[in-house]
Amino acid sequence: MAIIRTLHEAPTLDHFLREIQQYEESTRRFKVSAYDLKLYADGTLGVRAKGLYGRFAVSSKAIPSLARLAKIPVPSFQECDLRLRSVLFNYLVRQKVLGKEPLSLSLRGQEAVKIQNCNLLFAPRYEVLDTISKTTPKGMQPEDLKVITYDWNGEFDVSIIAPALSCEPRKDDIVAFGVNVSQSRDGAVQVQATAFRLSCSNGAVNRICDGRHHRIRRPVNRPERQRDFLRRIVLFTEEAWGQWSHQAEELARLNNSLMEQDDFSALRSRLRQAPFFLSLRVVKQVLERLEIEASQHQGGPTLYDLWNAMTFLGTHQRRLSRTYRTRLRFGAGEFTRHESRVCSACRQLVLS
Repeated sequence: MAIIRTLHEAPTLDHFLREIQQYEESTRRFKVSAYDLKLYADGTLGVRAKGLYGRFAVSSKAIPSLARLAKIPVPSFQECDLRLRSVLFNYLVRQKVLGKEPLSLSLRGQEAVKIQNCNLLFAPRYEVLDTISKTTPKGMQPEDLKVITYDWNGEFDVSIIAPALSCEPRKDDIVAFGVNVSQSRDGAVQVQATAFRLSCSNGAVNRICDGRHHRIRRPVNRPERQRDFLRRIVLFTEEAWGQWSHQAEELARLNNSLMEQDDFSALRSRLRQAPFFLSLRVVKQVLERLEIEASQHQGGPTLYDLWNAMTFLGTHQRRLSRTYRTRLRFGAGEFTRHESRVCSACRQLVLS
């Protein structure tokens, strides 16, 4: 699925839901066990299970789930050549996995796209998004909302933006707000508040938790657990929509929070700490982008420029790993979750 760069060309939530529904209806799911699977040296996956027999191509989306099934670190498994990958998988699956553990194998055509634990609730993306679409602000319909896609390859990461909910932190610089929903490869769902800067299509994400966790993990596969799972998605969605006015106020305040040039050096250490956890290489790119953002308007650099620098890299710098792009978007979101300022004494960035 193509990454949308502007809100104007983004599909409506109503249209996107139909796309998701068609995609999932074309996916077949079969119950298998680990002992039913064999990975061949040519990269195909052999399956001998009740109702399914044959060899299937393996999508790049399915490689991480094969690695986790065999308890092999995903990066190492991805770097193996096909022959070594097959030897490791076939040996370790039989050594480390309970052979009769039920698994769900998803096929699209003749290609394996996902393997999941059957003991946990299957969380279709359509069902998650449809639940969110029914929890929109009063007076808004799915056709009033736009969908920005960040990731659609194994992971799932989209933002649902309401153009009507917006602010203008700086003249002609409009930021709209909404809900971000992501699903990791293990099926856990995150529903968070989000902001989308129209002028350069940058996105930030504001964490939401229920006092315990940010992630809504898949529960045991029972009907009553499904209702609770969807209920938690509704609660997170309501909280996300409710944050937009607070985010708008904080962005305006960030634009009035000036930074001195001396603050840049203090940022090097601060951005490596919680909640950002950026490497020195990524921090350098943030500071370089901060200089560019500050040069595009009159006046000195502000914390809003830092917000823009982080969201720009988190949204557009595809050379960065997905982990760092996610940290940048969530890190920028921390600026509007807290009262952000630069301490006048130590010149450190403070989130209070």
